Amino acid sequence: MKSLLCFLLSAHLLFAAESARPFDTPDAWTFADPAAWTWSKEEGQSVLTLKRQQTYQPKVRSPFNLAWLKTTEWKSFTLTLEGQLTKFDAGNNDLCLAFARSDDTRFYYAHLGEKADGAHHQLHLVNHADRQPITATRTGGTPWQPGRWHRLKLVHDTATGLITVFFDDMEKPVITAQNKTLNHGRIGLGSFDDLGKFRNLQIQGEKK
Repeated sequence: MKSLLCFLLSAHLLFAAESARPFDTPDAWTFADPAAWTWSKEEGQSVLTLKRQQTYQPKVRSPFNLAWLKTTEWKSFTLTLEGQLTKFDAGNNDLCLAFARSDDTRFYYAHLGEKADGAHHQLHLVNHADRQPITATRTGGTPWQPGRWHRLKLVHDTATGLITVFFDDMEKPVITAQNKTLNHGRIGLGSFDDLGKFRNLQIQGEKK
């Protein structure tokens, strides 16, 4: 009986989850500066490229370059995609994954910077004020490689507040946090102030 109940619960969760491939619909995305972004095809896949800095000044300290999925708000979800950092210089270069956005000054984001410090390689909360780190655990940084696509995964469990971020190794998180301030909103991606490309984005979870 116990096995049957576990099976039924698992089946319910499986069928209750919704999935999306947002890069199949470029019109589903919104940009503060559309000229900074381009869509293309590589190996049959849609690729979104941040080719230059957006001409955008956030109201509070937060990423300058984010593209937002405007059609859907998500509660708990698992997001997977491939990312490629295309700017390497003396700075601490990064790509970012953003989520649970309700407006321009209220969302979470994962900063995947090359070197961990007070602002880089962190999970941040933007809550009508400058970003604040909420990281519980992290590695020493994100080992981006020029010309290489890297596998990324972000899991947000709104019931527990647990947030986990993965880079190439899908079993060992590189950043974790636990925070229940935000429990739903839009998903975005981009960079704090660098450049990069994204492809093969898939989301599975609970829509609001």
